[in-house]
Amino acid sequence: MKREKQLLLDEMEEQIKQSGPFIVTNYEKLSAPKVYEFRREVESLGGYYEVVRKRMFMLAAKRLGIEFDSAALPGHVGLVLGAKDPIEAAKIVQKFNKKEGDVFTFLGGYVEGQKTSKEDVQKLASLPSKEQLQSQILALMEAPMSNLVGIMDSLLAGVVRCVEGKLQQ
Repeated sequence: MKREKQLLLDEMEEQIKQSGPFIVTNYEKLSAPKVYEFRREVESLGGYYEVVRKRMFMLAAKRLGIEFDSAALPGHVGLVLGAKDPIEAAKIVQKFNKKEGDVFTFLGGYVEGQKTSKEDVQKLASLPSKEQLQSQILALMEAPMSNLVGIMDSLLAGVVRCVEGKLQQ
């Protein structure tokens, strides 16, 4: 039995190492079809959702130099692993929570080489998406240009009116 546990631990350590950023969640009242649906949403980001044994997760994380306090991980633990964008992964969890009625609770995570608190993960989930940020930046860049075009248009219209006025005299 000890060998099986060691293999599970090694496998979990490898998953965490290869996934890069990950989000730790607590789940409650989640049926098998809902877990399947949630996994499909996470897979759309290139990641996967794994229900893990808390003790195995803590040992694997510790072996990688990431310390989690067992008191900070109540209940059943699930990991969102391998998502290319941890912000989008946090948003998926938050969106699914709103849709299904608070079945997940953020417990923390590991983003950009640092352990993050549940508050930090919640803040990540509330950030605008990459597309929203890009459109906001474009709007900021477009506003001065459209103002310049409006000013030039009014100047040219003024010159045309002056020329027409002189021609009529």
